[in-house]
Amino acid sequence: MPEYQQNQGKPERLLAGYGSVRSAELKTIYEGIDEGTPISQIEERYGRPQESGYETDHIDQCLRFLRTLDMIEETDDESLNPLNQDLFSNFDLSFESRLLYHIRKQSGRQYHLAEIHEVAVEKLGDEGHYGTRRVSVEDLVTESRRNTEYDFKWREEKIEMWANLLAPVGAVSYVTSRDEIFISPSRALLHELLALHQQHRDDGDSLLAALKWIHSEFLPVFSRTGGDPAVHVGVADTFESMVEDNLLTLTGMSDRTETVDLPDSIDNTRTPADYTIDDSPDRPSYWYPLERNERRLKA
Repeated sequence: MPEYQQNQGKPERLLAGYGSVRSAELKTIYEGIDEGTPISQIEERYGRPQESGYETDHIDQCLRFLRTLDMIEETDDESLNPLNQDLFSNFDLSFESRLLYHIRKQSGRQYHLAEIHEVAVEKLGDEGHYGTRRVSVEDLVTESRRNTEYDFKWREEKIEMWANLLAPVGAVSYVTSRDEIFISPSRALLHELLALHQQHRDDGDSLLAALKWIHSEFLPVFSRTGGDPAVHVGVADTFESMVEDNLLTLTGMSDRTETVDLPDSIDNTRTPADYTIDDSPDRPSYWYPLERNERRLKA
């Protein structure tokens, strides 16, 4: 696997400060960038026409955000190149998973978006157990102040920015009318990552290995990591839905120690060792939220 490249000279602004950035715009702009794409081409394609040229403030914010995440780089001749695109060259990674990967690869103060997710999964609910299915924005602000490494003066606006960014890529669900976040990844996201692990990793049938890979590289899935790692209740809920859809099979083995701990029995086991996953069906419950919107616009 190629080495991860940090974008040289990337903006210093904290990621949570990009309150107007939305995943749909990030995806559209990112997928329009090839090697040597002029910035002017992106501005003309996605800018808002006005009397003199284009209004491009929203594009500038998206490009800065993508540069900060090491997803693109800007050259001296005002062109753009994708960055780190070949890290997963042996399989096709969706934009949604790629965005989560880059959020998790940040360091220092810029790790704060990943850290919010860790607080939501690992620090809420009963200590040492399976977490909680949902949390209010206000309560997550309080827990972030207690449990994050850096003092960011956490406010509701920053948590809302995080939720608005992650909900469209299927990492959480955000009910804005109640200011409530459901900490359960979509079937589309977990299916993609479990299928990729099964197809391309040497230990592809091990559920523990798959979840360790996902937890390390994309998003937190364990509410407890010691002993038999405990699968967060929101992740377990998604597993249960996939089992009911006859897409995911979990297998417990009494002679195996490499298992995970589920909140309740799923597929007749609370400590599965292996899994198999079938191809994703072409139906809305297995589409990413952004994909559902795209298909609705094309219909």
